[in-house]
This record gives sequence, structure tokens and C-alpha cells, in this order.
Amino acid sequence: MHDVRRYAIDALKVLRKVLKYRELEVITGLSTPALWRYVNMKILPTRERARELLDKLLNEDVVKMIIKDNIEIIDDSIVSTSSLIYNVDFLKIFALVAYKVFKELEPTAIATVEVDGIPLAVAVSEVFDAKLVVAKRRIDIGVSNYHEVSYISRDPPTVVNLYIPSNILDRKDRVLIVDDLLRSGRTSQALVRLIRKTKATPVGLYAVLALGSRWYNVLENEVSKIHVSYIIE
Repeated sequence: MHDVRRYAIDALKVLRKVLKYRELEVITGLSTPALWRYVNMKILPTRERARELLDKLLNEDVVKMIIKDNIEIIDDSIVSTSSLIYNVDFLKIFALVAYKVFKELEPTAIATVEVDGIPLAVAVSEVFDAKLVVAKRRIDIGVSNYHEVSYISRDPPTVVNLYIPSNILDRKDRVLIVDDLLRSGRTSQALVRLIRKTKATPVGLYAVLALGSRWYNVLENEVSKIHVSYIIE
């Protein structure tokens, strides 16, 4: 069962590490003593207050600030996200953003493609208490039955194969796809095709970061909802 009170406290604790209490006062509208009691678990917010806190703590400006302060833009096509996706605290924030945006779609599985999407997928699957599905570029030893798709990667042009075991998803599953970074959208599109081969339903896509808008034209008709926390134009 999802405990929105715990999620609100988790978000507050993470943001307390990067913001001062007076900044949190501005964001939440609560006093420092009240915030301190929440951070130190002296009291728990009501569920209604917790939902309000989550909405304020996870607003677009706060999340964008975290991302902008912790990415390295090397050139127009290369961005390093390692400071974000391998930071447990930030992963909590992104997982809670995914929960806030996609909870109404009630995903039963969280899917990604190895490697960099895995930490985010683990964090999101924990928040939703959902299955974790990782598409791999080679077949695992010992897996005899699997689904497979191929697509062409642009840089450099290469045929890429993706695999998932055939028994990991079924037609009852509603799948949220997550990734740390979207560029062309081709990998996520291939993952959508792979999920459909299992008869499961891809319901949404969440990414921490995206470059440009080329990915949107590829993915806009593949799932019912797409959310990206920060787009570099």
C-alpha cells in the first residue's frame, strides 16, 4: 500500500540536504519548526497535508533546479547524468515525481533498457511496488524463451537487439517506461514494441532529462502519457 505520508517526508528530507529551512518555508508555506518536526519524524503529516506537501516539494521549478545543478553538458549531444542517476537521494525525488505524475495510470511494472536506466527503474518500481523489467542487449544465459526486437541506433548507425524473458510480463500488466535521458527516442520506441509483444500495455514514459524535441515526434503516439522533468533545447 502506498503511504503518501512517508513519501512526503522522504521528499522533505532529501530537499533539506540541498536547501535551507527558509527556502523550504517559501516552497511549502510551513514554518521552520513545523518542517523540522517533519524532517526529524517527531510528527507525521495527515494524508491530506502530505499530498499538499508532495505537490509543492515536487513542483517543476524545484526538480529542474536539482537537475540543472547536477548535470554536466559536454556539447550539444553529450550530457553526463551520473551525478543524478547514481545519487540515492535524487533517485528518491525522481521516483516520487513519477509516482505523482503516473499514479492514476496504476502501473504494475516498470521497464527500462540497460544500463543507465536501471537505478531509476529500481527506485520507481519500489515506490509503485511494481515489477522491474530490464531489457538487455544480449540474451541471459539460462533463459530459453524470450521476446526480441531490433532497431537502428543513429550514433553510430548500428542494429541493436533488445531482449526480455517471455514470462516476465503478461496481458494484465500496465507498464511504465523510465529512462535517465532521451535523445532520439528510438530506444524507448523499441522498448514499447517489445512490451507489446508480451501482450502487456505500455501506459506511460518518464524521463529525467531530454535533449531537443526529436524524441517527442517518435514517441508521442506510442503511450498515453509522457513526462520529462527537464528538457535541454
